[in-house]
Parts: sequence; C-alpha cells; structure tokens
Amino acid sequence: MKKILSIALLAVLALSFNSCVKDEMYPYATVSDLTHTIAYSEVDNVTVSAKISALVGIQSATLIYNVNGGAAQEVAMKAANNGMWEGVIPAQAKGAKVEYLVKVITDSNKESTSATNSYEVGKVPVDYTGLVLNELNGNDKFIELYNGGNHAIYLGDVKMYKDSNFDASTWDGAPINLEPGKYLVLQSEDLSPECEPYLIFHSGLSAKKSVRITIVGGDGKTIDDFNLNNDAGTKYAGSFGRNADGKWYHQTTKTPGAANVDGDEPLTMK
Repeated sequence: MKKILSIALLAVLALSFNSCVKDEMYPYATVSDLTHTIAYSEVDNVTVSAKISALVGIQSATLIYNVNGGAAQEVAMKAANNGMWEGVIPAQAKGAKVEYLVKVITDSNKESTSATNSYEVGKVPVDYTGLVLNELNGNDKFIELYNGGNHAIYLGDVKMYKDSNFDASTWDGAPINLEPGKYLVLQSEDLSPECEPYLIFHSGLSAKKSVRITIVGGDGKTIDDFNLNNDAGTKYAGSFGRNADGKWYHQTTKTPGAANVDGDEPLTMK
C-alpha cells in the first residue's frame, strides 16, 4: 500500500513540475518576399516590401540601405497588409547603386536580418507606350504631350526635334513622370514664358506652313512624329490636334492641358 502511495505521490509531483515549465517559443523573426518598386529615374522614391512573421511579436522593423557603398542609412518600416511591412528609400541620383536589407527586432529582443538586395537608378528601360504629341498651336506657341497609356512615363530622356533637323534638339525633356491620363504643355521661347526651363522648347512654331515635330526616346527610337503637309500655306486660327479617333485635325478650340475638342477638318500628313 505504501509503495502504491509513493508512486502516486511521485506522479503528482512530476505533474506539478511539468505544469510550471512553459514551452520555449522561437524568439526570432522570419523575413521573406523582399521586393522593391522600380527607380526609373532620379525623381522616384523606392518602396521596399518584406513579409515578416514572428511567434513572439515584432518590436521593430528597419530598412537599412547605402548609396554607392557609402554610409548605412536607416528608415523605419511600417506594417501593411497580410504580414507585409514597407519602408521608403528616398529618390537618388540617376545611375546610383543602392543596396538594402531589412533588420527585425522581436519582442524577445532578438535580431534577424534579410538577405541583401540592390537596384540601380534609371537602369530599367522606359516604356514610352502611350506617349503622344496631342496638340500643337502656332498662334499661342505651345506643344502638348499626352500620356494615354496605363503607367507613368519618365520624360527626362525624351528629346524633341523640329523640321527634320535631328542634329539639334529643340527640347531636352523634363525630369518628371507624366502620369496616365495627364498632359504636359511646352511653350516656345519666342514668348519668353515665365515657367520652369524644362517646359520651354527652343524654337518657334508656325500656324500656317508645313511643320514637322518629332519626339524621340532615350533609346533613340521615334516615339511620335507630326509631319504636316500644308501646301496651300493657309493660316489656321486654332490648333492642330488629335481627335478622339487618334487622327490629326484642325481644331478651332484650343485646349492646352485638357482634353481636345474634336475638329471637322482632317489634316494632310506626310
């Protein structure tokens, strides 16, 4: 009987001891799915995303980066959706090489880091799909560009040429992204306009004679070409513009920076 009681007592003591010991939770974080948005140009901030998980909770997540091998800089990351965290690397100079990683501190004060990732500003070719000459006005001396595509287009490497003179550009682009559905209006230097220098083209623009305006991308390929064959020498009161069908017409209503008003007189293009 005593032997049975002793065994029972030992079992109770063992149960009591085990109930006081907690399972050790894994104290480190897991960092995966490290990605970043594209730095098409020197005006683009880059958003870095990472999936972070930890059984013990996350105290902080930090984006650590350097530019061209320089000193490390830190940006606090914020929780997004579905376990993702995000941090933003500010815009850097064109050609800059950026390396980055993510450091996580858990609630157990344990540190974990991701693999190192990198990118080069401006290395990705620009897709000019959707960029067109949209309206030309020789009376008010403006040229309008339009982005009819579904993604932003960087204009820093775009050049404009006039009258088939491809040895000298009349406009050397703008350090901006033209968003989908947006317009950019350029003005002739003949008007001495008070605006940003990158919004001025260095030539005149006639409303009555044959004229050719060509825009070329950073890859050297023609993006769009307006080549009017106006043999009669007629002076147009309005603009040369694209109708809703995408073709060029004489439009009596000028609409710089806004949607064109369709014209009735089609233009004879070369």
